Amino acid sequence: MKNNTFLYPLLFILLASQNIFAQTPFRIGASFNIIFPSGNYTEFAKTGVGGTFETDYSLAPNYVIIFSSTYSNLTSKIPQIGVDGKAIDFTIKSFDFLFGGRYNFNYSLFALVKTGVSYIKLHANIYDAPSYSKDGTSTNFEPYYTIATGAGYRYNLAKDKSDFEFSAIYKFVNGDVINFNTFHLKQVC
Repeated sequence: MKNNTFLYPLLFILLASQNIFAQTPFRIGASFNIIFPSGNYTEFAKTGVGGTFETDYSLAPNYVIIFSSTYSNLTSKIPQIGVDGKAIDFTIKSFDFLFGGRYNFNYSLFALVKTGVSYIKLHANIYDAPSYSKDGTSTNFEPYYTIATGAGYRYNLAKDKSDFEFSAIYKFVNGDVINFNTFHLKQVC
């Protein structure tokens, strides 16, 4: 609940500030993501959710520079265990910091490529059985090199004011033992 208390005011500020930058080549937005693990990562993680903060700057009508930061939370397929009256389940959390470019084929249709780093950790949620109070412990965030490619469609809600955007992005995250590849469906306002 504490994370949502911080997220909602931030999302409101981002959406409200979008009109400030409407007449400039600079844009800012936030998105909701649905995340699907891919490849050998499907053996360890289930579908999850996340959010992205994204800024972009138009160099020309067709060429855009992008910076994005994404938070992801996927439920682990590691089974829930019980030890000494406590139940333990696991989640996989990550933060991505990516920089890249987007090519606009026309105003609506675009393709993108980004590169950067993903920080990934395994988090254990520990519940006390009698009181159902929650505690947790985590590994440290580990950095992994990331490449993301994707395509999307932008719809103009109001002329020179705001856009509504859908995109599909595939992230290649090269891990030590497994690759943490994911497929993201995201909606940006």
